[in-house]
Amino acid sequence: MSTHTIHDSALAQLVTTAASAAFGRGQHEGAFHAALHKLAAIESDPVSPRRVSALVETLLRSGVTSLYERGWQPNDIAHTVKRQWTLRASRLSVAIIAAEARDSQAVRRAPPRWLAQLHDLGVYEPSRSTIVGGNSQALLAWARVEKLDPDEMLAIALQVLAQLMTSSPQALLIDPPSAWGASNRGIVSTPASSLADIDAKALKLIRALLAKAEATTFPAEAESFTAKAQEMMTRYSIDAAVLASAARHAGTGLDSGVEAQRVHIDNPYADEKALLLSILAEVNGARSVWSPHAGSATVMGYPVDLRLTDLLFTSLLVQATHASAEATSSNRRLRTPSFRRAFLIAYAERIGERLETAKAHVSATAEEQYGSQLLPILASREAAITKAFATTFPNVVMGPMRRVNAHGYEAGRAAADRAHIGAGTPIGPA
Repeated sequence: MSTHTIHDSALAQLVTTAASAAFGRGQHEGAFHAALHKLAAIESDPVSPRRVSALVETLLRSGVTSLYERGWQPNDIAHTVKRQWTLRASRLSVAIIAAEARDSQAVRRAPPRWLAQLHDLGVYEPSRSTIVGGNSQALLAWARVEKLDPDEMLAIALQVLAQLMTSSPQALLIDPPSAWGASNRGIVSTPASSLADIDAKALKLIRALLAKAEATTFPAEAESFTAKAQEMMTRYSIDAAVLASAARHAGTGLDSGVEAQRVHIDNPYADEKALLLSILAEVNGARSVWSPHAGSATVMGYPVDLRLTDLLFTSLLVQATHASAEATSSNRRLRTPSFRRAFLIAYAERIGERLETAKAHVSATAEEQYGSQLLPILASREAAITKAFATTFPNVVMGPMRRVNAHGYEAGRAAADRAHIGAGTPIGPA
């Protein structure tokens, strides 16, 4: 019997079996390569060529659609494939995302936040209102660009398919394609108040302070700049809350409400980076929950606080890298994963303490300005975030406590202690 006579159902079963073995080692790895060899032979059969690639592409498109229904978004899929596999595999996932965007008529129907992600991935061109790539035979087009033979093409495609098949559901933050209307006309990109939450001048100053913190080689100076940025963030968050409250009571309908966004976190030390994000979110009045299987955290809060938390997190990752390198520069034996994990945990905890102090300094000044109206406004926002968080994540649990490298932990706290914060006196070791 020639390879081309295999029935479609048997071929689909063989593809599924190969994908199921893609994550395995030992016996599973052998099963993967055996199935891959058979599939490559069928793909190259001159009598019925490209049957496998057509079927795999269909399954990939179906897998993307299925994940959308289970809370995933375009950026989530591309990130988790890159995190688990390779950049080349991620580029395939982006090609399939583009194909699905064509199938679902995303340009005409998708909400602006969804289109913004497609634009980030390079598959949507807003100026021409068109999807880039993702035409018919997207898998073969990707393989040609990557210069892959059938074995290589199918191996990577099956890895991506395995990722799509095994990814757990996430919280639904944006309506999936099945819930879109016939047209996205009239859908507002961002609530009006969130656009006014931070004026351009303030945002420019905050970014400039964080850029200085990232650029300096002196930890004390870096933390001073960061603390100053946190003071500005706190002030603008409070001002935005008061303005939103006033607008709501005036009947303008400008109160934006609680929103959520995903922050993708790369290896190594993703758990420790997620801890830093969670601490920074708490400082800025938001909440964060870490999803290790997806390599992303969901941060929930008011738009201004989400934006500021993201700015601070991005900057502090750079600063933490500098501080860790400084702590191990004179002792190569400290450059171990356990040391760096402990360093990041301690650094995150101590930075959180110091930024809370900077926040308290500004909050006290704001209380003097706004008087008795401020505390009820802030309490109302906190209650709204707590309620929304509990509704979205009813089963969230605290991660287990872990032993950490003592030298790394002490070095991390020391790195976060060596600074005047720019408001009041220096903070010594806790």
